[in-house]
Amino acid sequence: MENYYRFSAAGRELEAYLSVLYTRYRMMDLRHEWVIRGVLKPRFAGMRHLVESYLKNFNGRYNFERVGDETYLTISATVSGTLGAGAANRKWLLHLGLFVATVFSTMLAGALREGGDPLSSLAELSLGIPFAAAIMTILLVHELGHYFAARHHGMDVTLPFFIPMPPPMIFGTMGALIKMRSPMFNRRMLLDVGAAGPIAGFVVSVPVLIIGLMQSDWTTFPPSYFVLGDSLLFGWLTDWIMGPRPEGMFLNMSSLAFAGWIGFFVTAMNLMPIGQLDGGHIGYALLGKKHGRLALAAFAAMICLSYFWPGWLFWGLLILLLIRVKHPPVLDEAIPLDRRRRLIGAVTMLILLLTFMPRPILA
Repeated sequence: MENYYRFSAAGRELEAYLSVLYTRYRMMDLRHEWVIRGVLKPRFAGMRHLVESYLKNFNGRYNFERVGDETYLTISATVSGTLGAGAANRKWLLHLGLFVATVFSTMLAGALREGGDPLSSLAELSLGIPFAAAIMTILLVHELGHYFAARHHGMDVTLPFFIPMPPPMIFGTMGALIKMRSPMFNRRMLLDVGAAGPIAGFVVSVPVLIIGLMQSDWTTFPPSYFVLGDSLLFGWLTDWIMGPRPEGMFLNMSSLAFAGWIGFFVTAMNLMPIGQLDGGHIGYALLGKKHGRLALAAFAAMICLSYFWPGWLFWGLLILLLIRVKHPPVLDEAIPLDRRRRLIGAVTMLILLLTFMPRPILA
């Protein structure tokens, strides 16, 4: 049993009620959150509904997890308690404001790509609706995958923060993120949360790209912005829908096809097995502390690829400054992954292989 002296009075009071449930447990004060985590006594493990009914009056989060013959119960809450109404409203306004701003910036990017001039005529902003709807849906589904997986595990997690980026950023956005305010207790949780986002985003990106390619054509002139590279799956889908590329011709992507391409690009970037990227979460979940060597190798390979596309160097600098190369340990390293989660991890690695572009922008 571990007791931390900084544990709050509310936590100590709750412990007095709940310690009787556990065979063994840990109390943790993690600065912004306090946690009680342990193995339920066998008689209480068989009375889960009774324990749940007791915890429903608890102003926090709880999660049951079956590992072999043992049932883990994790109970947590933010140290500061519940937000006041004013603070909660401000949080909602921030998420909503960023979402609306990103809708506008992606519409602007989409309209400019369609040849409109929305800066002179707001009516032409409507040309960007298909692109904005597609890219916002892909990003939203990706982040909600993370969000619902985290909530399933009883984690304290924010709603998505969207990042608007008006032109000259041709995507109209730098993506979106959610903030995990709870720690990752074990590798099962790490894999579930890490894999849910890219799998969900990929599932949406594929039909968006297929529909978009049906609206695309070949042209003798290079596209207005950039000549984009192909991933394995993008190339296969293009050949299947549009036939082999004619000699000297360029793919003139529709707005939906471009959004699908971005979906593949974002998925691959996030699945790099480095640091606290989605791929880093998945890699650590699969390999544990051995993941550090894979992360260093992947980072070195990414820097080498900057010879072909300078954007890899910029992405590498962001990782060094904000994300780090190695993944931090989880609180409970002993709990192994089950077969289903190892299969999910393999699926994400296959998605990385299918969507990765060594040279995303050719010219």
